[in-house]
Amino acid sequence: MPAVATRNPAVALLEIHSLGAALVVLDRVEKTALVQVLQAELNDCYGLFLKLTGDSSAVRITVETARELTQVMHVAITAEVLDSPDTRAWGVLESPPEYQPLLEQEVVFIPGHRAHPMNEKNNTPEAIGLIETQGFTAVTAATDAACKAASVRVIAKEKLGGGYITVIFEGDVASVTAAVEAGRAAAEAVGKLISAHVIARPSEGVGQILTRL
Repeated sequence: MPAVATRNPAVALLEIHSLGAALVVLDRVEKTALVQVLQAELNDCYGLFLKLTGDSSAVRITVETARELTQVMHVAITAEVLDSPDTRAWGVLESPPEYQPLLEQEVVFIPGHRAHPMNEKNNTPEAIGLIETQGFTAVTAATDAACKAASVRVIAKEKLGGGYITVIFEGDVASVTAAVEAGRAAAEAVGKLISAHVIARPSEGVGQILTRL
């Protein structure tokens, strides 16, 4: 474990009950405050547990921004600020790599732990679209409608537990927007839509997570 002196003085804990909403929040806070992704972890509550580091003021801005944004999106969040976490707490704060057989995927995303050739830093997509549903039928219909509506590429399908699935597209802003709108309509017609979002010019942290999905 690195020496305490190398740690950032504060950590923001953001547990958001929607993968799509969590990535929207991460994009917004990275563009608002000087924070970095420590880790992101699927939390078995259909969402993502984000751990962000920075100085105390930046971390507090991050938590306030996340709370405001999730309120607008009507998404549940549990958030906390840890100032100068105790050395003994880092064993829990930093999770080791973990593969979840039930979800058939890694559930802890660690910046720099594993690279994916799909999306190097200098090839970050102009925009990403996220459609999150409860049920495979809805997400499959949404994906088909999205791909028929615009020139986009499917880059990930994430199973979150509880029947929640998120499909992620990439492309230019106009194409991704058209794809998400078509996918939203299709999902609502056949099942339960949880969220649908477009992120233009994804932040570095979002890009890091995308390379590991």
